[in-house]
Amino acid sequence: MIGILREEVFSPNRVEDDAAILRLTAEAVRRRGYDVELTHPHDLSPETEPRMAFAMCEGLESLKLLEKWESKGYTIVNSPRAVKNCYRHRMLKLLNHGTLPLPKTLLIQTSESVNGQFNLRKGVWVKRGDVHSTQPGDVELIFDRPSLEKTLESMRSRWVDQAVLQEHVHGDLIKFYGVLSQGWFRHFYHKPEETKGFPFSLDEFRETAELAARKLGLQVYGGDIVVTEDAHYLIDINSWPSFAICREEAAEQIADCLVQRRRQWEPQTTPQWRSA
Repeated sequence: MIGILREEVFSPNRVEDDAAILRLTAEAVRRRGYDVELTHPHDLSPETEPRMAFAMCEGLESLKLLEKWESKGYTIVNSPRAVKNCYRHRMLKLLNHGTLPLPKTLLIQTSESVNGQFNLRKGVWVKRGDVHSTQPGDVELIFDRPSLEKTLESMRSRWVDQAVLQEHVHGDLIKFYGVLSQGWFRHFYHKPEETKGFPFSLDEFRETAELAARKLGLQVYGGDIVVTEDAHYLIDINSWPSFAICREEAAEQIADCLVQRRRQWEPQTTPQWRSA
């Protein structure tokens, strides 16, 4: 079994945090009796053929290779399709239909002129339309038209063709983490000292997070929900977060998930992975 680290470009200021959850997961799998090797995406090659992998990588070239492995019947957690579904332009299409409580959200070309769709005085988040934040300027909260135009122009100058505009929701920001197959779920206030303490139903909160994960095809996931005085809104969801303050517990749950998936095919196949 191999574990694939996230590319540094997709871990701005989180390289060590992201690597830490993968290392802890690998250690937990080893304690369960399986060999694990960690590798970087740039060290992968078409000749590498793992029977099973757990991957944090997000780059399209890496995901293309993982898709080839998956087409041969190898198990990848999270699946490359699910990781691609976390690209914002795909995520919006998958989540924006149905019962999920989302803020007003719009996918646009960065070359478009935006007029009247949002009340800028209340705040609008401008997010690059593909991957999650890779550098300053990829996610900005703006309150006026000059700032909006400047942010879109900056993205356009970096060859970011699409952007997501999302209405700013005032409330308590809560981060959540989960491993879907294990029924494991945790949530934490992002800034406990700043919360207003709005009441919410944990069952409904969790249902929203898990439904979003299922729609995207994620097993290992995390994200953000804002709770207001009378509702809650899904702000974001992503593949393989760093599980900041529950990392050790998360690693054990992910390891159980991986071992269960491994045992589904273990009697019929030869374990290990090979690299030519």
